Amino acid sequence: MSPKPGNKFAIPSDRIGTLREGALHRDLKSMYASAGALTEQLVGKYVVDILDGEHVIEIQTANFTALSNKLPELLETHSVTVVYPISVTKMIVKHTDIGEQRRKSPRIGSALDVFDELVYMPSLLDHPNLELELVYVSIEEHREFDPKRAWRRRHWVVSERRLNEVTGQERFSSMSNLFDRFAGNLPSQFTTATIAKSLGTTRNKAQKFAYCFRQANVIHACGKDGNAVIYQRRI
Repeated sequence: MSPKPGNKFAIPSDRIGTLREGALHRDLKSMYASAGALTEQLVGKYVVDILDGEHVIEIQTANFTALSNKLPELLETHSVTVVYPISVTKMIVKHTDIGEQRRKSPRIGSALDVFDELVYMPSLLDHPNLELELVYVSIEEHREFDPKRAWRRRHWVVSERRLNEVTGQERFSSMSNLFDRFAGNLPSQFTTATIAKSLGTTRNKAQKFAYCFRQANVIHACGKDGNAVIYQRRI
């Protein structure tokens, strides 16, 4: 039930959308909100993270599917920057009965991580009003033990992600622009196996990479090597 006007339990306008907000999202929002910008504002029927005049900034720490309905409507009236953080270093902090256990995650994030989410909107980046910014971060990931959840992590549940440091940023205005980021490491013709080897990633990630750029008409199939599709960039 929506709170009635004057209800003492009504949520203040500057807290709309913040009740379930994580620390990483909150810290990045604070970083990207320039002087004079407004946060958690209603634009049409959607609450946006940052509104700076006619420009919207959306901090998306996970799950691009959440943008699938929101972005098309926002882009009709505003320019939009989607900010996606990539954890290049992560400190895992487990909270136990005897105190904190800290260890550095061996996984190093890279720009290729964006394709895990971009598969859900592979052509939307070509909208003239949309930009994607990758922000490379060092974070702490805090975990709590819950015997009823997260059996794959041996019941350690992520309770919070905190920003330690921003180490870099890259902005892309189109899928072609994004492809340029990787093109120097690829031959003129390539398969998903070639992508994986040339970019030092998994075959699964290489398949997502090829899918996104093919859907966005940046690359096309130009032949086969056995069962493998050969791709090249469209001229």
